[in-house]
Amino acid sequence: MYFLLGIDDTDSPPVGEATNATQDTAALALSLGQKLDSLGFARLLNVSCHQLFLHPSIAYTTSNTSCCLLLESDAQKIREIDMTTRLTLRSQSAAKANPGYALAAWNQFDPEVVAWGKNAQFVDLQRMDAINLAKRCGIGVAGISGSGAGVIGALAAIGLRYEGNDGVIYWMPGLDKLHGVHTSIETNQFIQFASIESENLKHPALDDRIHFSTNKKPILKGGRIVLQVSRAKMGAEYEWES
Repeated sequence: MYFLLGIDDTDSPPVGEATNATQDTAALALSLGQKLDSLGFARLLNVSCHQLFLHPSIAYTTSNTSCCLLLESDAQKIREIDMTTRLTLRSQSAAKANPGYALAAWNQFDPEVVAWGKNAQFVDLQRMDAINLAKRCGIGVAGISGSGAGVIGALAAIGLRYEGNDGVIYWMPGLDKLHGVHTSIETNQFIQFASIESENLKHPALDDRIHFSTNKKPILKGGRIVLQVSRAKMGAEYEWES
């Protein structure tokens, strides 16, 4: 069965010109997923990032982006997933962060959780409201340290990921190999997208050459993972670019 594990507010803002010494939330999410995978508790399918509300009234750290891990596991391993998440967030979050997480089975979702995720992109929400909503829906949430306000974004992340029309894919199998020029046929040998398409829904031919930018991330669209491309400029050695 499938599980969604949301985490948020694990990093700390950089001071002056110094770079952040802690992992950002996306990198920590990937590290956590790989740990769960290596321990045999769950198989990591992908990690998505979701932009939440940016406003001076919200005490976010760097960019107020929450992350969601899509996992495949057994219901009997839910405790191991929960404990590993707690220990990882406690040990790897920044000292001044307010990390929190939310863990739910795919088949237990309530429309209220999706609405929470959408609201978190436009309004300032409260920690206790997140906790109360999670309890009503049977979703496990916890603040790990600090104020624990990360539960707000963590619950939003799983709602947005479940709804499937928001966010970018930070990691999925084969994404690290997606650079340079490949045809659609070649691409399918190391990564599987639901679709490669332009904004007006045009699709490259199987033998069309596509130039893949290293910083281009797939998006979630209609519950599918989609890589958006555009027509290459005249004279390019490929027909499409991401």
